[in-house]
Amino acid sequence: MLDTRRYRTKGYIHLDYKTNIEKAESYVIDPKRIATHSFLPFIHYVSSFDKNIGIKNPEKQNRPIKSKDRDIMYAGHLDNFIYKYYAECLNKKYNKWTENNEFDECSTAYRDNKNGKSNIEFAAEVISTIVDFENTFIMIGDFTKFFDKIDHRILKKHLVNVLGVKMLSKDWYNIYRSITKYGYYEKGYLLEKLNSDEELKFSSRKSYFKNVKAFRKFQGKYPCEKNKNTYGIPQGIAISAVFANVYAIEFDIAMREISNQYGGIYRRYSDDFVLVVPKVNINKSLTMNGFLNLEKEVRELAEVNEIELQESKTELLEYENRAVFSLGNYEKTRLDYLGFIFDGETVKMRGKSPYKFYREAYKLINQGMKTKFQKNLHKIPYRKRIYGLYTDLGIKRGTYGNFITYAKRAQASFDKMSPYTNNIMMKQIKNRKKKIENKLGFKLHT
Repeated sequence: MLDTRRYRTKGYIHLDYKTNIEKAESYVIDPKRIATHSFLPFIHYVSSFDKNIGIKNPEKQNRPIKSKDRDIMYAGHLDNFIYKYYAECLNKKYNKWTENNEFDECSTAYRDNKNGKSNIEFAAEVISTIVDFENTFIMIGDFTKFFDKIDHRILKKHLVNVLGVKMLSKDWYNIYRSITKYGYYEKGYLLEKLNSDEELKFSSRKSYFKNVKAFRKFQGKYPCEKNKNTYGIPQGIAISAVFANVYAIEFDIAMREISNQYGGIYRRYSDDFVLVVPKVNINKSLTMNGFLNLEKEVRELAEVNEIELQESKTELLEYENRAVFSLGNYEKTRLDYLGFIFDGETVKMRGKSPYKFYREAYKLINQGMKTKFQKNLHKIPYRKRIYGLYTDLGIKRGTYGNFITYAKRAQASFDKMSPYTNNIMMKQIKNRKKKIENKLGFKLHT
């Protein structure tokens, strides 16, 4: 039996009707059915959000903001269960393969065998290692549009290796084909041709179409867009992240060998990686020129494995005398890794994290105040959401709590794993109760 807590029905409207895993399980786990399953096109839209990009404006006391776009694709309801099930099967094979090839610790994102660890623990491990090495060279890298540039030929070859087969079975080939040669509709296009989500919900409809037959008729008249390239997979689909890890296996192995050669560590979290190498170890010493040669080697490895490094996010750093420097010019800087900033002594959350926490809190409170005034209410509405998301009353909210929960966990993890750094996550939000109270206009009993 598949775990219903892991296989939850999504709330979005799609080309098919919602289902639950109890009804779908016998279909989802049957390889013969999946081998001939006709996957629905994905639905695509662009999510825009504000991004903090600089220091405070002293006159307006706010930070400059720019809009950042993120491509979102999501699968049909039954398809989503299929992708999730096959992702779990592949992840088990991938975990075993990395153990057998001795680089299990290198790839850290989207892994089910990491005992509940997250970016917090992975960042703490890296920063603690840097401090332990005392004199260190560091390379921070980022893959350019990782998912968009995954080469289908290489992905297929690595899938065969990880699955331990000579060729993909019919069900696995159908999964692979649906992710590489995928079809999709722009959400705006569907809403233009059909009805808005709100209208569908008002009419009690749970899908854009009455049935799959009606959709196929629509598709015949209005064909979907298709990925005709020999590269690229959609980001956000349940199996895409595991595919990305599988794609990078040869790069990870080569990077592990480089780090081992110099007694260092290599870690990759999705498209972010870090190489940390001590300047002196039992085996040999490493000069700045030697590390620059290592950088060239890394770039060559990326090119061979059809991975493009993003120049603007590639950094070469040094750590010594409890400070971080840009390699070569000896100017003090900071290590920015997985949401945490390290200056050589102090570790804190990236500035935009608490900034966004307060910005979203004030936005919701302002909305509540406006509604209270318009409707002549006695109390501000949305109190449950405000308390749950932005006060200590919501620390145990749902499965993961709120941002305060995250900050507390980060503080505890870094204090345990990186005891020789000054960890100030909770100091960054120490006045949270006072700030929320000032905005609300009344005291909170937390």
